[in-house]
Order: sequence, then structure tokens, then C-alpha cells
Amino acid sequence: MILSPAHFLLCGSLLLSVLGSRAAASDPTHPVQKDLQTIRENLAREKKLLTRLQRQSSSLLQTVSVMDQELHSAQTHAQQVERELAAINAKLEEQEQLQRDSNAALAGQKQRLHKRVRSLYKMGQYGWMNLLFGSHSVTEGLARVRWLQRRARADSRLLVRTKRLRELLTVSQREIKAKRAQQKVLLRKLQNKRQLSARAWAEKTETLKLLQKEESLRRRLVQELTQSRQRLGQVISAIAGLPAQGKGFRKRRGRLPPPVRGARIEIPFGVQKDQRFKTVTRHAGVDLRAPLGTAVTAVFAGQVVFAKQFEGYGLLVIIDHGAGYFSLYAHLSQLAVTKGNPVLAGQIVGKLGDTGSLKGPYLYFEVREDGRAVDPEKWIRF
Repeated sequence: MILSPAHFLLCGSLLLSVLGSRAAASDPTHPVQKDLQTIRENLAREKKLLTRLQRQSSSLLQTVSVMDQELHSAQTHAQQVERELAAINAKLEEQEQLQRDSNAALAGQKQRLHKRVRSLYKMGQYGWMNLLFGSHSVTEGLARVRWLQRRARADSRLLVRTKRLRELLTVSQREIKAKRAQQKVLLRKLQNKRQLSARAWAEKTETLKLLQKEESLRRRLVQELTQSRQRLGQVISAIAGLPAQGKGFRKRRGRLPPPVRGARIEIPFGVQKDQRFKTVTRHAGVDLRAPLGTAVTAVFAGQVVFAKQFEGYGLLVIIDHGAGYFSLYAHLSQLAVTKGNPVLAGQIVGKLGDTGSLKGPYLYFEVREDGRAVDPEKWIRF
């Protein structure tokens, strides 16, 4: 059989492919080997995390809550170090500017001193006597004496100022050196805090992926979320509530402003079916998707009756609007109010976040009437 050039090319490419594969297998620095190693490490980490989640007896929601606290702590510490670093940088810039100004002033003083030294040199050793005794009258002589006295005092002051500027520069240089050392320490500290924050974020992200992917974990999670919703209902039922001045809330039905400007409803109120895991849950509010850190505002005036962490809801704010009406704002990244605070319509109560969230940053929002969750879309102008 005669082989065509095409056959030779095909055989050659196959041979190169095999040789390339062997080279990749034998060379740990080869890009293919690096990718395989990364995949192996990711799978090993995911397997370890999955085993831990399946074995632990504690609540999955509690696990997410602990991760949130660790992440928040790492981010808070990093932000604190960033503020300290910014303060040191500002002081360092101020000190360096002072040094530049002092150097400029010292250069001017040196120039003036140089002129005075040249002037005295030209006068010679007995120049001042010639100046004094060369006067044509006593009055002129006395005037020249007074001039010499003033000149001597001015020279003395010039020397004192020059000395002080030199001392100031020495102190400034020491302070700059100390602040640069502080800056170096803070930069290392900041890098460490950012690494801790990145690790905490990565672990939470991996955990959330597993909770969504693994059927056994997902079913367990749905059960825990149902229990958490029931506990929330009990908390609201236990709140005495403001008197009937809250009738204004009912009058604004369908005309209340949204808690987040420009947010879109990702999951509406009502029964939700999960086709993948064949689960049915009742969504007591709406999920509003918006960027992390977006301001969350009160939809109506009232009083804050709850403002802290709640398992399954993250940082949660509940506002009592009176006459049995409440609004709930969950998964906040920051709280701007505390329990007992009166709030006005449109007042910021916190910032949109992902605390307690199983799917990233969003706002979970509820409206309750006499303890019963009602469809927010019938109350709010979304």
C-alpha cells in the first residue's frame, strides 16, 4: 500500500501528540500537568468539605452563619488596617511636606548667612572700626553704632533660626523613618488580613455550591429553612406591636416605595417548585437582586423591633409600622439602625449583603399583616 502525503501528515501529528502527552506526563511544570494538579486539589478540597458537612451534627444554616461571622471579622479587620495605613500615609505625606518646606527654608537661611559672611569678610578684621571712626560727626557715629547693633542682633537671630531648622529636620527625618517602619508593618498585616478574608470567602463559596449541588444537603437545608421561617413567625408574634396609628400603612397599599431602588424581583411571593430536587416551598416574601452594598431603606415610618443576626436570614431588620403591620429586611451586610430606633419612610436601615444567603448578595423582603406574610407586590411599587 502506498501512503499519500496526507497519511504521512496524519501519522506525524499523532506521533507528536503522543510524544507531547508523554512530555506533559513527565514534566510537572508543563501547563497540562499544572492544570491537572489544580483540578486534583480542587476536587480533594471539595470532597473534604462535603464529608465535613455530611458528618456534622450542627445546623447547616448555623455553619453558614459561622462562616459569615468569620468572613465579616476578616473583612472588618482588613478595613481597620486599611484605615490605619491611610492615616499613617497621610501623616507621612504631611511629615515629608514639612521636611521639604524646612529644607527650602534652610536653603534660604544658608544663602542669607553666606551673604553676611562675604560682607563681613570684605570689611576685613578692622572694618567695623573704620566704619565707626570714619564718621564725620558724633551723631553719625552713634547712628552707625546703632546700625551695627541691629545688624549683630539680626545675624544672631539668623543663626538661631538656622539652628532650629536643622534640629527640626533631624526630628522630621527620625519621624519619617519611624512612620515608614509602621507603614511596612501595616502593609504586611494588611496582606495577611486580605489572605484570611480571601480564604474565608473561598470556603463559603465552596460550601454554598455543595449545598446547592448535593441532594441530601439540599433537602436537609430546605427543612432547616422551613424551621427557621417558623421561628421567625414566633418572634414576630411575640412582639406587642405599636397601636393603631399605623393605619397609614394600610392606606398606602400599592403605593409604598421599594426598599431598594432599581432592584429586580428574582423570586416572587408564593409557592416555589424546585424541578431538580422535586421540592415545594412557600416563599413568604420576595428576593430582590441588586449590587452588594446598595442602600436598603424603610418603606414606611415605624419603629425598629429587631436588628441583629437571625439564623437563615443573616443580618435582619424588622420594622413595626403599627396596627399589626411589619416589614422585614434580611441578608444585610451592615446595619444602620438598632432595636428601639424610630425610623422615617425612606431612611436607610442597612446595606444589601449576603449574610446568611445561600446565593450571593440580595435582599429578602417581607410584609406581614397581623403576623401573616402577604404578597409585597400588592403593597410596594416595584
